[in-house]
This record gives sequence, C-alpha cells and structure tokens, in this order.
Amino acid sequence: MKNRIITVLVLAILSLLSGILISKMSFIGKVGITIIYNEYTILKSWWQTALVMFVIQLIVFGILSFSQHKKQSKVKRSILPIVFILIGVAGFYYTYYDFTETSHRLMKKSFHFGFYLFWITWFINCFFFFSTKPKQVELTESNSEINEIV
Repeated sequence: MKNRIITVLVLAILSLLSGILISKMSFIGKVGITIIYNEYTILKSWWQTALVMFVIQLIVFGILSFSQHKKQSKVKRSILPIVFILIGVAGFYYTYYDFTETSHRLMKKSFHFGFYLFWITWFINCFFFFSTKPKQVELTESNSEINEIV
C-alpha cells in the first residue's frame, strides 16, 4: 500500500511539472489559442493543465490497479500494463511527429517537454504495475480465530 501512495505522489508531482511546462507556451501559441483554438484555453492555465494530466494518470492507475488480481498468473497480470505501454509508445510517437512536422513546432521547447513528460509519467505508471507483485494475505493465529468464530 505504501508503494502505491508513493507512486500516486510521484504521478502528482510529475503532472504538476508537466502542467507548468505546457503553460509556458510561446507567444504565437497563446495568440493562436486565444483567437482560433478556443477549446484549448485550458492549456494556458498551469493548474488546470496539471489537474487534467493528473486525472488522466489516476484513471490509468485505477484501471491498472483494479486489473491486478492475486489469483492471476504473472502473464495475465502483465497483459494490461503491456497494452498501456503500447498505447503510450504510440502516443509518444504521435506527439513527437506532431511537434516536428506540423505547426506545433513553433511552440517553445518547454511546451513540447511538458507533453513528453506526460508520456514519461504514463510509462512510469505502467512499469510500476508491470514490476509489482500482488501481496499474499497471510493467515495468522488471530485471523484464524476470527474465522473460527464466524
């Protein structure tokens, strides 16, 4: 349980850093968002961007957390993290392509690195579940007495 709390705190810190970096976009990007792309105004606010990034990471954390059953084999437990890693690789590649081949290349490097950091956080989230083993509940003497009473 302690490792999960530490992982969520790491996800929160990296999402906060990602949100701050994304909000440091170039002047051209801010003007474009203000005039043409109004649906992306959330990216101009660091705390809103960080909150969205953190919620996405928590959703992935929750899905991966609920998919880890103690009675499953290691192969079955590692299928969903591998699927999410593949989604992350595709997302990272598309983000890189978008930032090098489209008009988004005019944005600052901090904007780009903020999104790259989001995908790196995604991978950290997936590798945490890929590498952890579910804990086995040990039946102690006090637990067996409770079970006998019930």
